[in-house]
Amino acid sequence: MDGVGKIVEGINALEAALASKRVKKVIVLDSKLNNSIKFKTLIEDIKKENIEIETIKDSKSWKFHARHNIVGICEEKIIFDEKNFENVLSDKILILDHFQDTNNLGAVIRSAAAFNFKTVFIPKKRSVQITEKTFSISSGGMEYVNIVMYNSIFSLIKKIKSHGYWTIGLDMDSPHEIKDINLKNHNLALIVGSEQSGLSKEIQKKLDLMAQIAMTDNMESLNASVATSIAMHQIFIKK
Repeated sequence: MDGVGKIVEGINALEAALASKRVKKVIVLDSKLNNSIKFKTLIEDIKKENIEIETIKDSKSWKFHARHNIVGICEEKIIFDEKNFENVLSDKILILDHFQDTNNLGAVIRSAAAFNFKTVFIPKKRSVQITEKTFSISSGGMEYVNIVMYNSIFSLIKKIKSHGYWTIGLDMDSPHEIKDINLKNHNLALIVGSEQSGLSKEIQKKLDLMAQIAMTDNMESLNASVATSIAMHQIFIKK
């Protein structure tokens, strides 16, 4: 299906896009903010690839986000459809069920890249979609994961199980703690519900196990992206 990520903003995200060979052109805001060592190193790497660099002198003419002073114009990143997801499966995958917040999505994708969850499934409908902001917030993480768009989570869970995956959902009321589960001998699919309501009971019944993250009684719950990241880290260190 059509890709995303034609515009990549920020040093970290652009550095990752450059490593992925997607960058066609770079636009720089000529200001005193361009003096960091990391920025200078990135510019040198861009020059080595003979990529065009356009300099904008006046900040009033800067059409991109004000917090960034370097932007890449890139080839689209390929986004996969569930019809061909078998081509991008890895031993650890993440399935998101109707996340609504762009910041949470970007943060989760960044953590997925850090903890080697190479495939992330996102619903086509009733969910936050991938935008240029997602690339920025993921701080380059978008370049290191395969994104797959799906229609029905029930159909997807059935397909994933047919490929030999053990399915684990997050739920704060589960009697099982994810840190205590033996995860070494399974291909794993971690399923996480929306920020507001988590996973429905209907979805939970389709999964092999529900697990919670150990925490004190001081707080009722964790932010969705934080909980997802902790769970992925637990799985990462156990596998």
